[in-house]
Amino acid sequence: MAGFRNTVVGSYPRPEKLEDTMKRPVMTQEEVDDYIKWAAKDQAELGLDTITDGEGYRENMYYFYQKRIDGITFENMPKVSFGTAGFGIECPRVVGELKNSRFEIARNWKIARDAAPAGVDVKLTVTGPHVLYRFSVNEREDLYPDAQALCRAWANVLRDEIAEAIALGCTHVQFDEPMWTESPEESVWAAQILAELIESLPKKVRIGLHVCGGNPRRKRVYFTKYTDIVDAFKTVPVDELLLEHCTLSYNMLELFDEWDFKGDLAIGVIDQRSDDLETVEEIRQRLKPALDYFPADRLILTSECGFGHVPIDVTHAKLKRLVEASKVL
Repeated sequence: MAGFRNTVVGSYPRPEKLEDTMKRPVMTQEEVDDYIKWAAKDQAELGLDTITDGEGYRENMYYFYQKRIDGITFENMPKVSFGTAGFGIECPRVVGELKNSRFEIARNWKIARDAAPAGVDVKLTVTGPHVLYRFSVNEREDLYPDAQALCRAWANVLRDEIAEAIALGCTHVQFDEPMWTESPEESVWAAQILAELIESLPKKVRIGLHVCGGNPRRKRVYFTKYTDIVDAFKTVPVDELLLEHCTLSYNMLELFDEWDFKGDLAIGVIDQRSDDLETVEEIRQRLKPALDYFPADRLILTSECGFGHVPIDVTHAKLKRLVEASKVL
C-alpha cells in the first residue's frame, strides 16, 4: 500500500479570527451554509482523505445542541468546574423534557457532502450523549432521576437526527466523548448507553469514537489514562478509534495490550495545541511504535484533537504536513 490514510478529528477554525473560541457567536442559517461549503472545500483542497462539515458554526461542542432543543434554558446558568486543571464553564439547566431537537446535523452533513469532491469521505461528527449530560445541570429529577437517565435522554434525541443523516447517504459517523477521561467512574455505563445508541441506528455504518483529555483553548484538562477506561472501550462497537498519542505522558498503546481491538486506529501524530510545525521525520517517529500493534492499512494519521481553537494559518500548515507525511511514509 502506498502511504497511510489521513483524517481530521472534527473541528475546523472559522476563517476569521475570534476573540473567544470557547463561546462562538451564533450564526444565521445562511452563514452556517456558507461556512460549511468553505470548510469542506478547504479541507479537501489540503488533500485530506476524510473530512467533516468543519463544526465551526457551533457555539461550542455542547452549547450547539443545548440551544436547539426544548427542555433546556440558558438563563441563570451556574458555573461548573470539570477536571483538576481549573477548567469551568457556565452550564445550561434542564427544566423540562428534552424533545423537539433542531440540530440540523443531517442537513449540515449533506451540504458538506455536496461541496466536497466525490472521492473524499465526509463523516458526520456528533457530540456524544455523555458530554451533553455532563454539561447539563439537571433540575428535573422527576423526569430524569439520575445521571444515566439524563444521558440516555440525550442519546435518544441524537438518534433520530443521526438516522436522518444516514437516510441522506451518510455512511460514517464519529462520536466525541472526551468526558470519559474527566469522570472515568462513569465511563462504563456511558459506553453502554453509547453502544445502545449505535446498535439502534437504522443500518450499519462506519462508527468512529474520539476520546481525548479535552482541548479548551488548546489545553489538555483531563488526565485519565486510556488504560484506566479500557472496560469502557471494550463496551462500544466501533470501527475506528481516534486517540491522543504524541504529547501524552504515558504510552497509550498499552491500551492494546489489554484489549484486542479489531478496528482501525487514527493516531494523534500532530499536536494541535502547539504552533510548532512537525517535520515528516517527527511524524515518522511518532507513528513507528504503533506499527508494533497495527498493520499499516489499519493506521490513519491525524491530530490529537480538533483545530477549532487554532489559527487558520497554523491549521493549514499542520494539515499540509500531515497529508505530506501520509503520502511519503
